[in-house]
Amino acid sequence: MVGVGRRSVGAGHDTTRGPGTSARSVWAARLFIAVVLVYLFAPVVVTVLFSFTTSRRLSLPIEGLTLDWYREAFADPLFTSALTNSLVLAAVTAVVSVVLGVTFSFGLARLGRRARGPLLTASLLPAAVPALVMGIALAVFFTALGRPPGLPNAAIGHILVALPFVILTLNARLETFDFSVTEAARDLGASPLRTFRDITLPIIRPSVIGAALLAMALSIDEFVVTWFTVGNQQTLPVLIWGLLRRGIDPTVNALATVVLVALVCLVVLSNLLSRRRR
Repeated sequence: MVGVGRRSVGAGHDTTRGPGTSARSVWAARLFIAVVLVYLFAPVVVTVLFSFTTSRRLSLPIEGLTLDWYREAFADPLFTSALTNSLVLAAVTAVVSVVLGVTFSFGLARLGRRARGPLLTASLLPAAVPALVMGIALAVFFTALGRPPGLPNAAIGHILVALPFVILTLNARLETFDFSVTEAARDLGASPLRTFRDITLPIIRPSVIGAALLAMALSIDEFVVTWFTVGNQQTLPVLIWGLLRRGIDPTVNALATVVLVALVCLVVLSNLLSRRRR
C-alpha cells in the first residue's frame, strides 16, 4: 500500500520534468508577451522620443533633448487653427452623440428583447463600415444636397462615426438599470423632466460622461471622414497628414505626440468612469 501510494504521488507530480517544463513555459509566455508589446508600442515610443530631439535628423542615438519643437508647433497659426477646429468638432460630437445615444438607448430599453436585438445591431452597423466608404458616401451625399465642404459637414460625419460606440456604452449601462425607481418618482408626482434630472441622470452620469469622452477621442482621431468632408479647413490629423507630404521633422512628431497624449487621457478617463460605474 505504501508503494502504491508512492507511485501515485510520483504519477501525479513528476519531480524530474514537471517543474522545469513549467518554468520554461512561463518564461516563453513572458518573452512572447514582451515581444508583442514591443511590436505594438515601439513606433509610438520612437515618435514621442524624436519629438524631443535637438536635431532635425531623425536618427538614433538622439543628440540631445529640447522642447523647441513644441514651442515652434504652438507658435504656428496653422496649428492653433487646426487645434481649435478639432476641439470644436470634438465638443459638438460629444454633446450631440450623447443626446442621441441616451434617447435611443432609453427607447431600446423600453422595448422587448425580440425587437431590441435587431435594432441594436442596426445601430452598430455604421461602426463596421470602412472609413473610406463612409467618407466617400458622405462626400457624395453632401454634394448631392449642394452643401459645400466645411466643419458642419465634418461634424455630421464625426457624429455618425461616434454614435454607435456611444449607444453601445449606454445600452450596456441601461441593461442593468432599475426602471422601478423612475416609475416610483412618477407615481409621487414628478414630471418626466424632473424624474430624468433628479433620478435617472445621477444614476447613469458616469456612463454618460464616459461615452462623451469616448466620442471626443474618436472625433479628435478621425482623419478619413474629416478629409472627405472638411474642405479647405483643417483639423490636427489633416494638418499632420499635410505636413507629412513635405517630409518628416520633429515638429510633426510633436504634433503627433500632442494628439496621442490627448487621446490617451480621454480614453483613460472614460475607462475610469466605467469602472466607477461598475
